[in-house]
Amino acid sequence: MNIIKKSIMRMNKIKKRLLCLFLSALFVFSGAAAAGNEDVFAIGMVCSAGATINPYRCTQRDLISFNELVFESVIDFDDSFKPVGELALSWQQEPGGVYTFKLRDNVRFHDGTYLSSNDVLAAYEYIISLGEACPYYSRCQYIKKMEVVDLYTVKVTGKYESLLTLYAMTFPIAHRNTLSQELACGTGPYWYIGYDLEWLQIDANPYWWKKAPTINTLFGIRYDDTGKALVALSMGEIDALSTRSQNAALSRLLSDRTGVDYTTLTYEMLIPNLKTTIFESVYTRQALMYAIDITTIASNIYMGMVTESEVPVVPGTWLYETQSAIYFESQERALQLLYQAGWGDYNDDGILDQVVDGVLEQFEFTILTYDDDTAGTRTHAAEMIRDQLKPLGINVTVSTSQKDSVQKKMKNEDFDMVLCAMNMSMLPDLTFILNSQGRLNYSGYDDTGMNNLLLNVYETTDEVQFQYIFSQIQMKVAQELPFLGLFFRKGTIMTTADLSGLSAVRENDALRGIEYVEFH
Repeated sequence: MNIIKKSIMRMNKIKKRLLCLFLSALFVFSGAAAAGNEDVFAIGMVCSAGATINPYRCTQRDLISFNELVFESVIDFDDSFKPVGELALSWQQEPGGVYTFKLRDNVRFHDGTYLSSNDVLAAYEYIISLGEACPYYSRCQYIKKMEVVDLYTVKVTGKYESLLTLYAMTFPIAHRNTLSQELACGTGPYWYIGYDLEWLQIDANPYWWKKAPTINTLFGIRYDDTGKALVALSMGEIDALSTRSQNAALSRLLSDRTGVDYTTLTYEMLIPNLKTTIFESVYTRQALMYAIDITTIASNIYMGMVTESEVPVVPGTWLYETQSAIYFESQERALQLLYQAGWGDYNDDGILDQVVDGVLEQFEFTILTYDDDTAGTRTHAAEMIRDQLKPLGINVTVSTSQKDSVQKKMKNEDFDMVLCAMNMSMLPDLTFILNSQGRLNYSGYDDTGMNNLLLNVYETTDEVQFQYIFSQIQMKVAQELPFLGLFFRKGTIMTTADLSGLSAVRENDALRGIEYVEFH
C-alpha cells in the first residue's frame, strides 16, 4: 500500500479520485452497495506510523476524527456541548442516580445486524477492562453499574446522582463481536473499507439510520508532520487538513483555500503559587488580569488561533457564563488594585514594594514556562506579559525549561508563576483543578465555598440547576482567580474546497458534518 500512497502523491486530483473509487469497489464486503453519490474527498492525517484506529485504543487526534464518522454513542453532544440522545431514543431519570435508556430499534451495524442493549453493555465492559489505556475510561468512571433490561433497554446507575451520568454515556459503540478488532464494526454514517497504517478509506454506510451522506468516500493519507501535509494540500494531493499549529494556519489566508476554525479543549493559563506572599492578595491577582493585554497576546503571539476565556469553560457552550468575562486591559485599574493590596514604590526605584514582616519586599517574580513547538510561542507570550507589567513597576523574569522539568517544579511547589496549558474535558467536572485536593490544583487554592459548589455538581440532575451551579463556579473563578485564565487554543480545517456545511467542528471531531457537505 506504500506504492499506492506514492502513486497518489504523483496523481492529479481527477486520477486520485478514480483510484479511490477503485479501492472502494475493491474492499466493499458483504455484497452491500455503497450509498450516496460518487464524490471522493481526500484528507491529510498527521499521526504516528502504525497508530491503531480501534476506537477504544486510538489516541491520535486525526484518527479519532475519522472514528467519529464510523461509530456512534448512546448520548452525543449537540453544537453547544449539551448531552442529547444519539443511539438513545429517550431516557428516564429515577432516584438513586439511575437512568434507563431506550435505544432506537432501527439502527444497524455495518454488517447489517441490528444494534441491541447487549452491544452497549459489552462496549462499557470492554472499556473498563482496558483501564487507562482507553481514552474513554475516565468518563466511564462516572458509571457505577450497567444492566441489560431487554433488547433495546439499558439501565445505568451513576456513581453520583448527577447529570454527569449522561456525559458518561458518550463512549463509542461497536458490535460486541468486533470490539478488539482493528476495523471494528460501528453504526455511523461511514464504515471502514481499508487501512494499511499509511492510508485509510471509509465509505458511506448503506444501512445508516439517517439520511444518506452526500460524499460517498473519504480517503485519509498519513503524513509525518504538518509541514509535509501542507505541501500536499498546496499540490492538490489532498483536499483538506486539520491542524492546531498557528503558523500553519496562516496559510488559510491564501486566496486558493479557506479555513474552518474550531475551539479546542487546550486551555492556556497563568498559575500563581498562592503559598507565596506576593500572590496572597486577590487584589494583586485581579490587578495582573487588568494589566495583561490578553487580546494583543492572542493576535500577535498566537496569531489569532485562540478563543479568549477567563474561565475554563468553552465560550458559546451551554454551561458558559457570559458574565464571567470581567476583565479588560486597564493600567489605571491595575494600579488602583495594587495600591489596595499594599503595593507602592516606597523607595523611588521604579519597582513596586510591599512591607512584609517589617521588611521591604520588591514586586518581582519569575514566570516559568515551556514550549510545545519550535516557534517558542509560550516563551514569547511570557515575554510579552513581562513587558506589559514592567511599566507598572513589576519586575518579571522569564524562564523556559523542558515540560517535564516544569511539571516537577509545579508538583514540588517550587515556582512563582507558571504559564502552561491544561487539557480540559468534555465532562463538566472541574474538581481536578479547583477542589482544594484536586490533583492538578497547583496554585494551592483552598476555598470551602468552591468545594461545596463542586460537590453540588455531583448531586444535581436538573439541567437548570446544573447550569446555575456552573455559573456560580465560573463567577467565583473570575473573582477569586485561583489561576489567571487566558484562552482556549484553536484548530482549523484548511481546505481548497467549500466546507461551509461543517457544523460545530470541535477537537477530536474535526470532520463533524462532512457527511452532508455538497462537495464539487
